[in-house]
Amino acid sequence: MSIVRYVNKKTGQVALYESTSHYDPETKQSRPIRKYLGIEDPETGELIPTAGKRGRKKGSKNKNTVEISVDKESNTEYKYLVESLKKENEEKDKKIKELKEKVELLEGYLKRLNQMSKTMIDALNQEK
Repeated sequence: MSIVRYVNKKTGQVALYESTSHYDPETKQSRPIRKYLGIEDPETGELIPTAGKRGRKKGSKNKNTVEISVDKESNTEYKYLVESLKKENEEKDKKIKELKEKVELLEGYLKRLNQMSKTMIDALNQEK
């Protein structure tokens, strides 16, 4: 009995299997029988046991409920995602603040131009 590691080239995830050899008398060869154990934690190298079954879990769950399962790998992905979203949010807040200051400045210019135009119109009306 030994443990076999398979690396998924697309995701980089390592699946662990328990392998035992079995003699097949028809072909007169030894064949492996493998049992799925789980995935390997990329940071610590420890086994993270999983059920090994695909599809929906049987049970009487409500269709509207959502079950979220988070392992260590996806947890670090979420942390990275949260940090990047925080940085992006801070940058957007900074940009919004700058734009608000520009809007206030432009509104001040418009008020002054409006006052100047009123005084010019009043001066022209008085000359007539």
